[in-house]
Amino acid sequence: MQAKTVTKEELRNYHFVHHEVLHKHEDKHERLTHLHEAVRLGNEHKAKVQLICETTDGTILVETTVWALTDSHIELKSGFDIPIRAIKEVVIF
Repeated sequence: MQAKTVTKEELRNYHFVHHEVLHKHEDKHERLTHLHEAVRLGNEHKAKVQLICETTDGTILVETTVWALTDSHIELKSGFDIPIRAIKEVVIF
């Protein structure tokens, strides 16, 4: 299934799934590694990444700057956050 591209501001219109979208330990570890890199790039260079996430309406893609990472969420500019469990892929370019 193709991911629908949305803006960061449109995230308020979506509800993220409550289950973990990745099942393999290696995939979860890779996601976390990429999220740490995304935070570093966001804070040091204001660089954006692409996040592919699962919502109750399907898969979405958002290009944004990641400012912070907690145990359960990533924080985006303007107070938006995304639960880590709903992130399928982090694309750094």
